[in-house]
Amino acid sequence: MTGRPRSASDEAIFEAVAAVVTASGPSGLTLAAVGERAGLSAPALAQRFGSKQGLLAAFAARQVIAVTGALAATRAGQADPVTAVVTVLAALPGAVTTRDGVANNLAFLQMDLTDPQLRPHAVAHSRALRDGIAALVADAVQARLLAAATDPGPLAADLWTAYCGAMVTWAIDGAGPLPDWIVGHLERTLAPHRRLPAG
Repeated sequence: MTGRPRSASDEAIFEAVAAVVTASGPSGLTLAAVGERAGLSAPALAQRFGSKQGLLAAFAARQVIAVTGALAATRAGQADPVTAVVTVLAALPGAVTTRDGVANNLAFLQMDLTDPQLRPHAVAHSRALRDGIAALVADAVQARLLAAATDPGPLAADLWTAYCGAMVTWAIDGAGPLPDWIVGHLERTLAPHRRLPAG
C-alpha cells in the first residue's frame, strides 16, 4: 500500500464524508464507505487520519475553514451585501436536496453535539457563520440597504436561526426546492429591517 494514503486529496475525502453522511447518516459512515467514494481503501484512510474519529475531527475542522472562506469570498465579491447573505445561506445545504438527506445530516449533528472531540468544531462553525453574516449585515447598514438602527449581531443570529428552522420545517412538510424555502424564511426575517425611514 506504499503511496496509497496520498492518492486522493483531503478535499476529495471530505467531499466523500459529506456524501456518505447525506446518503446514509451516521450508521453508514464507515471508513470503507468513505474510501469507496474517494477511491481509497479503509486501511489507507486509517493510516492517513489515524482512525474514523480522526477523519471526522479533520472533516469538522475543515468545515469551519470552508464556511469562513465562503463568507469572506461572498462579502468581497457581492456588491449587495443583503443579497449576499441570502445567497450564501441558501447555497449552504449544497448537495442536501432531499428530506432523507436533511434527516441524515441532523442525525450527524447529534454526534457533533455529544462527542467531546467534535463539539468544539460545531461551536466554531456556528460562530464563524454568525460572525460572517454579521459582517455582511454591517456592510448592508453602512450601504443604507438596511435600517441604521439594525444591530448586526442580533440580526445575524436571527438569520442563522431562520436558516436552521427552515431546514427542519422543509424536511417535515415544506414545499418546493429547499433553497427556495430557505430564501423565503430569510426574506421574511430581513423584511422589517429593509423598511428605511422616508428621506
